[in-house]
Amino acid sequence: MAAFMLGRADAAATHKGSDEATELDALIVLGTPDALATASLLAHLVQSDDSEQSESADPSALIQKAVALAPNRPELIWLQLRDCEQRRCPDQTAIAGRLQALDPDNGLAWLSDLRPLPNLEAAGITRTLTRIAAGEHPRVYWNKLAVMMFGALTHHDRSRPATAITRDADDRLTHVTSILAAVTIPALQSLAHACRLDQFDLPGRRSACEAVMTRLQSSDAALVQDLSVTLQESWWPEDSSEYAALRTLYLQQRYLTVESNRERQGHADRDAELRVAAMRRLEREDEVERTLLSDFHEPLERPSSWRMPAEAP
Repeated sequence: MAAFMLGRADAAATHKGSDEATELDALIVLGTPDALATASLLAHLVQSDDSEQSESADPSALIQKAVALAPNRPELIWLQLRDCEQRRCPDQTAIAGRLQALDPDNGLAWLSDLRPLPNLEAAGITRTLTRIAAGEHPRVYWNKLAVMMFGALTHHDRSRPATAITRDADDRLTHVTSILAAVTIPALQSLAHACRLDQFDLPGRRSACEAVMTRLQSSDAALVQDLSVTLQESWWPEDSSEYAALRTLYLQQRYLTVESNRERQGHADRDAELRVAAMRRLEREDEVERTLLSDFHEPLERPSSWRMPAEAP
């Protein structure tokens, strides 16, 4: 599980730390919900030389302002909740409640209920897993947030010069998706822990986890779908038919991601713009990947000879 997650998160574009600080300041001045939400994510990465970070660049304050301007956008509350979890803030339950009310069909809105608490018994975790599985559309708002951040970091006709993270569309999108992976991965750790094989002696745990993993296959983010498969693989011996079926599914998912992201000589920026355009139209990342492969005249199903890059001879 850690391998594919780290691989996604380590794909960040090379840039100077000062570039993020420059973009952060400009986004704060712009002051729109999209700009402030993007600034809140950049603010986590900017290292201040001062002993105290200025209040205007505080990630929590920035995402709170964004939500105040656009209170009915669940993707912004998702970011606020992730920020709150990182700080272990006292408002976590209230923020999660707002997300659940706005998007009750998103089972992942209940992820926070899996957080470690002294009074959270095993039966409570199992009930929460069952509630997560009940949501038909497990969203981390991947495409919507990527489009938001990409747009906020696109200079258009702004008078200030582009920085290393905003000059080229390809680098901009890589930077955006790396940040989103870093936001999403920690949120899934409690789920991965609750569905380890050594937890299946608990009453109802295995069936609840199986239901969750089936539901995650329809997630809007490829990394969530990959997590579902890799966790299930850990439940079965490598020589079992169940493991073989899961491995086939995993390779198909990785094929879509790897090949749709393969750099085409001279087309990197155009392909990034194509991806963002597809993200605007489609909710799920795997739908975007299939759209791009179709545009590239590549097969949608993994050829039998295909291997992941690390496995290539």
